[in-house]
Amino acid sequence: MSPKLEDAGSALGGWSRERMELIRRTICPRGISEDEFALFIEQCKRSGLDPLLKEAFCVARRQNVGNRERPNWVTKYEFQPSEAGMLARAERFPDFKGIQASAVFAEDDIVVDQGRGEVVHRFNPAKRKGALVGAWSRVVRDGKLPVVVWLDFSGYVQQTPLWAKIPTTMIEKCARVAALRKAYPEAFGGLYVREEMPAEDFEPAHAEPAPVGGAYEVLGARPGPVKASFPALPTVAVPEKVSRLDVDVPLAPLPSKEAEPAPQLKASAVLVAFGPYKGKTASELSDEELSESIELANEKLMEQPRARWAKAMRENLTALEAETELRCRVPSAADKGGNGASHEA
Repeated sequence: MSPKLEDAGSALGGWSRERMELIRRTICPRGISEDEFALFIEQCKRSGLDPLLKEAFCVARRQNVGNRERPNWVTKYEFQPSEAGMLARAERFPDFKGIQASAVFAEDDIVVDQGRGEVVHRFNPAKRKGALVGAWSRVVRDGKLPVVVWLDFSGYVQQTPLWAKIPTTMIEKCARVAALRKAYPEAFGGLYVREEMPAEDFEPAHAEPAPVGGAYEVLGARPGPVKASFPALPTVAVPEKVSRLDVDVPLAPLPSKEAEPAPQLKASAVLVAFGPYKGKTASELSDEELSESIELANEKLMEQPRARWAKAMRENLTALEAETELRCRVPSAADKGGNGASHEA
């Protein structure tokens, strides 16, 4: 280990050489350089996030450092915090007194006073109407003016299955992280979670894939094969063209076939192979439980991309993402009803 890494480790609460080597073997993707690993450790030091506690991850992304005419895709290894890690770190600040956040729909009654750091948000969870327009978040600090952040939904929404299925949860996550960045810039300035990363920053599907060995890909950045249990469409035999006869003989008309009814979509029989819902089929999970399982799988794969169970978990994750896409295509009756919780600051 280089001397600069040992210096960074000693600044991180006395991290030992063994601890840093453990982080490199289990947290960081294979192929990370000395400089990239040193930068990762320095960012852990500045933010106070511990990768061994799942508060931060070292992710490999394929990024285009060229242009549209001459693309040049390279692999970059970057520090990425988790929302849960940032919240846990904020709890350790002595002046932190709490954080609030809520999504806002078009017909909600809301007043945001940036000057005083106040938000008044009233709505009836059973009668929320209008489109999702954004989210607010408020960080309360001891002896300081509360920090209030407002995010427009149109500026953050991504073309991914999770954003399509649970946009309210996703925009609230982004609002909480943005408020923490503004309240504590010395720790979180310049740090962005996975939900905020734009999908277009990643390599398109037809480009060369990232090398195997822990490369992390943002959920929904690349469309994958759909493995949900769709019944195969029936093939209808097309009658061959009848050749003309030399003798004028009346031909019997071809029997008319009634159009066969379209097959009904079946509920997914994919079994969840990990987490608190292990053993249940995907069709038995609610939207929140399905998204929770998908997020858990992504976190586990970021932590241990080369584990023995990683390949099986990736296959199970792909099937669960396919179930999410299926639900996006065929919304259930429950999805039409509004849901939410009353927030008032």
